[in-house]
Amino acid sequence: MSTDVTPPVSSGHAPLVAFANCELVRISDTAVLVINRDNNRQLMMSPQVVQGLTTCTTFRTIEEHASVLAATRPELQGRPELAVQALEGLLANGMLLRAGDAAARLSGAAGRAPAPTRVFVITCDRPAAVERLLESLLRNGKLSRHESLFLVDDSRQAECRAANRELVAGFNTRSPTDMHYVGEEAQRALLDGLIAAQPAAENGLRFLLDPAQWSGHKTYGRARTLCLLLSVGYRAIIMDDDVLCQALLPPVTEPGLAISGMASRQAAFFADRDELARAAVPADFDPLSGHASLLGRTVGAVVDAAGQGGLAEEQLRGVNASLASVLEADAPILVTQSGSWGDPGTSSAHWVLSLQDASLTRLLGQEASLVDIIENRCNWLGSPRLSLIKVASMSQMTGLDNTALLPPYFPAFRGEDRLFGAMVEAIHPRACSLEYPWCVPHMPLEERHFSIREPIAATGGIPLFARYLTDHIDYKDASGPLLRLRHVAEDARRIAARSDRDLLLDFRTEVAHSHASQLGMIGNQQQKAVQVGSEAWQAYLQRALGEIQALLAEQQSPVMMRGVPAGSSEAELLQRFRQYACGFADALEHWAAVRDASSTVLERLQQAGEFMP
Repeated sequence: MSTDVTPPVSSGHAPLVAFANCELVRISDTAVLVINRDNNRQLMMSPQVVQGLTTCTTFRTIEEHASVLAATRPELQGRPELAVQALEGLLANGMLLRAGDAAARLSGAAGRAPAPTRVFVITCDRPAAVERLLESLLRNGKLSRHESLFLVDDSRQAECRAANRELVAGFNTRSPTDMHYVGEEAQRALLDGLIAAQPAAENGLRFLLDPAQWSGHKTYGRARTLCLLLSVGYRAIIMDDDVLCQALLPPVTEPGLAISGMASRQAAFFADRDELARAAVPADFDPLSGHASLLGRTVGAVVDAAGQGGLAEEQLRGVNASLASVLEADAPILVTQSGSWGDPGTSSAHWVLSLQDASLTRLLGQEASLVDIIENRCNWLGSPRLSLIKVASMSQMTGLDNTALLPPYFPAFRGEDRLFGAMVEAIHPRACSLEYPWCVPHMPLEERHFSIREPIAATGGIPLFARYLTDHIDYKDASGPLLRLRHVAEDARRIAARSDRDLLLDFRTEVAHSHASQLGMIGNQQQKAVQVGSEAWQAYLQRALGEIQALLAEQQSPVMMRGVPAGSSEAELLQRFRQYACGFADALEHWAAVRDASSTVLERLQQAGEFMP
């Protein structure tokens, strides 16, 4: 059944409603018992009515829902008045969720004062970028507001480590707050200290922190886990080394507050770095203060910050009602993220396939060729307004409320940030993340080129497990974070125990889901492409469609994943997957105890001068 009909936007003040948070019990072929979890009301309905209601899960007026139902349900024969009558009856019987009730529930509950902040810079073999960032911290950062600063050095080259140490020492002669240098020796001392404190956790700790286990791999996640261990009981603000400490206003702004499952970002495109620089508008605050402003606060505090004296019902238009039903005013903000100005930080050029209408118009309105404007990496990518999201994603500057039990990052490979966001949601299903509308300059010094001619179809990787976790979250689970963390560990170990045959089937199924999602996105874009009039864009979409359809006709294999060494066999990759899954499970099972021990170990190492540059 197609549900692609866009209802007309109501000009009146009719209430917004949706069908959500109901249990469906099939009684017979002609009857379904519907139980509303919010008010305990129940009603017997026909399967046809229930099926129709499953298209009414976002907040809209009854007339708007009726328009969609009349166009998609054959039994209505195109008569929206029949749908209106039925929906009004359901509303009167308490079977529809009112947006006004949800909005009222999310106001207030400012919560306790948040913890002090620690600021982290993570780097790997890029001392020139570190120098630039440190200068911008001195120039723009209100550094005295933060309890301490750290440079976590994941550099592999001795000369880069030496240069970074000298840069930190020079920085400390000019900064009101000293920066600690966490280099090779300090990391080894931290690992040894944690193993001594928690010997049962040694295997998991080495999986997370021992660089010898990840030789030849990029270990973004390892560095971020070190930041978590150095900030237990604090709020952590973590910066990549290739950003600048400057907050820029978005080129596109929208009023109020957005609510969604994941960040729904918009984009703007610039011809080159010069045009990008001319368009930049600085904010009147630094990004460290920006992140700290709402990190560790509550959903209610975010609603207050969005203004308008609370959340307006209209701001929930189009919001998934099931999502709104799990939000609470006192839910904590555990992760904050911000947009990027410059390089979007994406791992391919094909992120443009997910562009919304306004962003697509900006892309296709450029004078340069489609290929050039996508590949030049001169973009704004972010949110035009304050946005509550359930699952955090990519950000070059991230805030973490580490007073809560946050999970470690997977040590290596791309996608570790997405997996982290999924694990936070799995462990803290009541909590939220927040995307600020401002952004930070992301200006890599090294040349980065992602070609639009590269393969488009998803091939698998860490994001597959992330999606598995988010697909299996039970929002009615009342157990605590520690138990839910153990469930994630058990999931990883249970998956690792599956046979080769079952693992391959699981892989193919998850990749097929990814391809189906891509096809849905491309189909959406193709419906709009006729109106935009760009032959190049239409050709790109057709190519994407053909590539993914061709792969769907083939049996997918892990050897086809990007980055897999040439000549690898399926058996080798499956065994490696099991090692990774079991290693990560070991780490997760002992993580709470390791986290508890970290403050004592850190204090001892600081007293011994291990973090002095």
